[in-house]
Amino acid sequence: MVVVLLVTVTFIIFLLSSKQDKLFHQSVVNENIIHTKPFSLSADSTDYITSSKGVVFVKGDGEKVEGMQIVAQVEIDPDDWGGVSFLLPPHWVVSNITSSYPENVTNNAPYEHIATLTTADTDVEWSTSIEIGRDPSNLPTSGGSGTIVIDIVPDQNVNPNETIQLGVAVGSAIRNGYKVVGTDHIKIPISIAQKED
Repeated sequence: MVVVLLVTVTFIIFLLSSKQDKLFHQSVVNENIIHTKPFSLSADSTDYITSSKGVVFVKGDGEKVEGMQIVAQVEIDPDDWGGVSFLLPPHWVVSNITSSYPENVTNNAPYEHIATLTTADTDVEWSTSIEIGRDPSNLPTSGGSGTIVIDIVPDQNVNPNETIQLGVAVGSAIRNGYKVVGTDHIKIPISIAQKED
């Protein structure tokens, strides 16, 4: 009887200690994040409610930048054919895109609402454009909202001692008879030379 009681108590203590370990698991927060840059942009120069708000997570080991992750909430007006675009400078490459845009839509296929355009020319301000909800025929895409996660990495030719600019553009309009896309835009400066305070 004593042996059975001793085995039972030992077993219960083992179960409780293993559950306690799981409850107090220490998660790593912002591992390898050197710094962050928040951004917010609306198509204020138009009548559209198109906007994008988010943050750029700069990843690295010590002082060296190894990549970035752009996490953004987007909302595109039903009448806006310009949508939202993210612009990358030369020597930065898209490694992955995750999208929920447009949310709350039956038979939603997010990959149909995103296009990535690139140029091999490095003598330009922007070499890659990730476009969400933009129609090349300049027709409204019914709009919607969603979350976009874009992972980018530098190629072997990136200058490690520079400050780069990421771009975000929203909206569309007809001005002086010309169709204009990216009516409102911002540049996000990111130092890849050293850790920011």
